[in-house]
Amino acid sequence: MADKQHPVHAKITGPVVMIGFGSIGRGTLPLIERHFDFDHSRLVVVDPDEGVRGLLDEKGIRFVNEAVTRKNYEELLTPLLTEGEGQGFCVNLSVDTGSLDLIKLCRQLGVLYIDTVVEPWLGFYFDKNMSNAERTNYALRETVRKEKKKNPGGTTAVSCCGANPGMVSWFVKKALVDIARDTGMEFDEPSFDDREGWAKLMKKAGVKGVHIAERDTQRAKSPKPMNVFWNTWSVEGFLSEGMQPSEARLGYPRKVDAEECPSPQEGLPGGDLPRTAGRQHPRPVVVPDAGGAIRLPGDAQRVDLDRRLFHPL
Repeated sequence: MADKQHPVHAKITGPVVMIGFGSIGRGTLPLIERHFDFDHSRLVVVDPDEGVRGLLDEKGIRFVNEAVTRKNYEELLTPLLTEGEGQGFCVNLSVDTGSLDLIKLCRQLGVLYIDTVVEPWLGFYFDKNMSNAERTNYALRETVRKEKKKNPGGTTAVSCCGANPGMVSWFVKKALVDIARDTGMEFDEPSFDDREGWAKLMKKAGVKGVHIAERDTQRAKSPKPMNVFWNTWSVEGFLSEGMQPSEARLGYPRKVDAEECPSPQEGLPGGDLPRTAGRQHPRPVVVPDAGGAIRLPGDAQRVDLDRRLFHPL
């Protein structure tokens, strides 16, 4: 199905199952069609919104009008991902789908997997029985990291690979290499998985911080009225993220012993923070007190969004 006018990066030998066909799904489908060699008749879209059927029918794409839930995901997805010969490919672009459970299922079936974020099952963001720490993106991503550490190997699953997080990390690395080259530095480009190597190169290049700005380039036929708020992306995603606790990470611009920092409360990231750029990252230094106020021990100054802490709203 690949468009020969564009580079073809890989061949998918089995079915392609896309979960969700919102704005991201509609933007991703043409990329899959252009850059992958696959059997178009084996492409399936699963979405609970009947309204997307018309567009899929026009393109001759099979449509399953179902919501993927905690109760039905195995029964619903297993036959779709294993139908016929070859290795299937699961593209998860939906809200309220448990990414970790889907990753485990794909591993059991020998199916490739990709998503844009670690998504929980429906109800996670609004669960009043969970603590603020438990409802953060950090906590969600740690579940996948722990699963990887517990069960290494298996078929490839790429998580959190949207625009941000995801592509922004590639852009930062490319920008860093460009800066180092254009300033005449002598350096060897680190391998993709050499985290400490990238940190050292950033220190050598004199980079003090990275700011990632997102600019919405969508245009409407009519301008937004004064004193009116417009949400220009996923309604479900906007509401769910708006209900999450805010997260921030503060570190020290100097080497600090972990003993100088207070121990994190249960659920907060602990001493697993990496040593980068010659600094010993301390244990968390942003700790909510009983009243929800923030205590900053020492002279914390540097903000590092690579890892995050969180505090009650």
